[in-house]
Amino acid sequence: MKESKGTKIPPPEEASVKPDCRAEFIFYAQTRTGKARPVKILGDYGCDCRRPDWDHRWKTWDARQDPYLHLFLCREHARKLGLME
Repeated sequence: MKESKGTKIPPPEEASVKPDCRAEFIFYAQTRTGKARPVKILGDYGCDCRRPDWDHRWKTWDARQDPYLHLFLCREHARKLGLME
């Protein structure tokens, strides 16, 4: 994973979020400091970028303020955030 400290993601209305955007990976807060890979999701979950509180969730997760906050993201949004190559 790339270090994403300071990465700016546009608010949901500017992020061109598709209504059918589905989460493919879980990015655990505890693994941010290590080289651990995201976990592939087997269930059917919406991408967190679709949430109305997305901006707050991203800032909290990126600043490592909540060790229990995990991000559910699709591959496209994870790449835009620099979490995947």
